[in-house]
Amino acid sequence: MNNGNSLARIISGLFHPVLMPFFTLILMLQTHSFFMGLLPLKEILILMGSVLLTTVVCPFLMIFFLFRVKLLSSLLMEKREERIMPLLSIGVFYYLTHYLLKGISLSVLFSYFMLGATLLIIICLFVNFFFKISLHMAGIGGVTGFWIGISIRQGTPHEILISCLLLLCGLLGYARLADGSHSPKEVYTGLILGAGTLFFLMML
Repeated sequence: MNNGNSLARIISGLFHPVLMPFFTLILMLQTHSFFMGLLPLKEILILMGSVLLTTVVCPFLMIFFLFRVKLLSSLLMEKREERIMPLLSIGVFYYLTHYLLKGISLSVLFSYFMLGATLLIIICLFVNFFFKISLHMAGIGGVTGFWIGISIRQGTPHEILISCLLLLCGLLGYARLADGSHSPKEVYTGLILGAGTLFFLMML
């Protein structure tokens, strides 16, 4: 594997789709404290730990288990026919996160994001039966669409953050193309699907 492909793999790993909810939570806590309310440090740590467990650790353990029992040929879920079980399990964990947080007023916005992420997983699962799309691009696209929706809906400009997310979309798209995981059509479709789903949900 040449250096270009190695770098593309590193980028793809760092921005794996299941990391996007926790990535979004960190952005919320860093960008606008009123999104989460004035949470004490202890509650912030509990919230972060809970989200890390249900959106990252549990999905990764499930993916790793499927990989170990040879139901997946790669931890990046590159083959379309291998994605059904991982997407189903991730969808369950995402909805569980939404359900656990929806009654907590201080995290209502993130709970709404998790509902959108669950919907996006369901759409990706449906599309996957007919067409392979980039789940990486759907993930980062969803985060980007969510923040664009927040910016418009609440009148809170996030030009720098959104610009950084758009650059990250380009970088990740390049990585998925460079390592041969996807065609341009699959990359663009994933990005549009992810961004459109979360943006539309935020505008409702």
